[in-house]
Amino acid sequence: MSLVVYPQGTAQITLSATQSVAVLTQDVATVSRIVGYPNQPNSVVSLGTVSNTQTVFGPYTGGATITIDAGAASVFYDIGVNPCTDERLLTFVQASPVALNATGAVTAAAMLGGLVTSTTAAAVAGTVPTGTVMDAASTFAINDSFDWSVIATGANAFTVTADTGHTLVGTMAVATATSGRFRTRKTAAATFVTYRIS
Repeated sequence: MSLVVYPQGTAQITLSATQSVAVLTQDVATVSRIVGYPNQPNSVVSLGTVSNTQTVFGPYTGGATITIDAGAASVFYDIGVNPCTDERLLTFVQASPVALNATGAVTAAAMLGGLVTSTTAAAVAGTVPTGTVMDAASTFAINDSFDWSVIATGANAFTVTADTGHTLVGTMAVATATSGRFRTRKTAAATFVTYRIS
């Protein structure tokens, strides 16, 4: 999922329309955008500095060409509609969980964020994104995977349901007052499988 710029290295990446880039380093990295004008040389516009954290740049409506310059530590980056470096997840930086208290979509951002909660008294069905939506959400190679959890504290179960290009394996109902752990894996272009692993 994440790509790497090694210490003192540079990467130039091209974002498609509506994409963003997430940049993570434990040192300092600079992020710039290359801007072209008709009949003139390209210019470089500084977007900012990333220092010992993850920062998301974008989205860019018409796409963009971005340059990342690493400092003394490696830089990890991811591109997509909701990019998130997997190294950030492995170091247990946790964004606020996404609450789903009515039947609806479990967004790619919610899954990549790691935690989904449900506190409602009603039964909830959460539909995972299509394979196409998952592909656009981040940079996945075949067999890349990530883990995420559902915590159900309401009076009824939370049930994960499938969508086009995104199948499910295992028991998908998370009983009330319990949690369920899932692993989502890319198996082919625009094709994902989510497994119940605990």
